[in-house]
Amino acid sequence: MKKYILLLILFTSCASRHVQVDKLEVKKDSIVETKVTVTTIENKIKTDSTNIVTTIDNSEITITPIDTCKEIIVEGKVYKNVVLRIKKNKVNTLYVNNKTESNNKHTDSVATTKINKTEKISGKNKTIDRKANYWWILWLLLLILILYQLWRNRLSLLKLL
Repeated sequence: MKKYILLLILFTSCASRHVQVDKLEVKKDSIVETKVTVTTIENKIKTDSTNIVTTIDNSEITITPIDTCKEIIVEGKVYKNVVLRIKKNKVNTLYVNNKTESNNKHTDSVATTKINKTEKISGKNKTIDRKANYWWILWLLLLILILYQLWRNRLSLLKLL
């Protein structure tokens, strides 16, 4: 009988269970590129023009004759007994100043941002691997053992009845 109990304990072990767990991994990668373009337009116009025209025409004629009895002819005119004094004075002054000064400065800046994001996700996977359950074999074996014991002791059991 001890042999049967030992066999019974041997076959009644628990079924094994194997659990495999895969964890979730998140990998994030981002690349940011910033491009700034600065454009400066500068216009400088500087014009300085100066015209100075000065015309001075000065004629001064002073004729004094030695003999006052004679006629004096100057430019087709006849003068008698005079002291001739002709003074011509002509002054023309022209001053022109054209001064143009312009300074334009224009600055533009353009910023361009390029973002490249990469996200890689791997999830959690849980796998349970169960081995077969052999309890039904144990019960069958136990039934066979009981029937064997009953058949073996059938004579002693019949006497009791």
